[in-house]
Amino acid sequence: MRLYYSRPSPFARKALVALIETNQINDVELEEVKIGPMAPGEIVPAANPLGKIPTLLLPNGSSIIDSKFICRYIDEMNHNNHGIRLYPEGDNIWDALRLEALADGILEAAVLLIYEVRVRAEHLRVQEWVDAQLLKITRTLLYFENNICELEKGINMGSLSVAISLDYLDFRHKNINWQKTYPKLDTWYTGIKTRKSLSDTMPVD
Repeated sequence: MRLYYSRPSPFARKALVALIETNQINDVELEEVKIGPMAPGEIVPAANPLGKIPTLLLPNGSSIIDSKFICRYIDEMNHNNHGIRLYPEGDNIWDALRLEALADGILEAAVLLIYEVRVRAEHLRVQEWVDAQLLKITRTLLYFENNICELEKGINMGSLSVAISLDYLDFRHKNINWQKTYPKLDTWYTGIKTRKSLSDTMPVD
């Protein structure tokens, strides 16, 4: 298998974290690509015509796109249960999926904010739109703060995705300074950020 990824991308990072957590990182060829909002990636168009990362190319020539589906596939391929199960079995899976969706929502809003600043001329920016993205982020952070017990249940793809979203805010949006406003979330994050899967995949330009 081959994973197309980019180090700054938080969505590609999810796939890398999943591979490390399930001890499958050495089973996949990693190919880093350069990609941006105005330059869709040139990665195997047949594998992903959208030119988006991450993209996981399978041995049979087919591919899986979108980080949440790639992570599910990585978990399903962990037949020997090496490392951890990323998605709990039974009804507990819904808690993990909800956390993952909320974290992805933070990332989507944060990426949109980056594009607004880097791509759109200043006189064309719409402050109300920017404020709406920030509101998505802060409301979700407040949800985590008020429901910290959901994150403390254990390590799964949901909680790992939340940690990834917090790292991305620190990486691209330091002005949000979420640690001061959400102390319980900060305490939780301090405990999880030392995991090898997270410390080895910190975003860089």
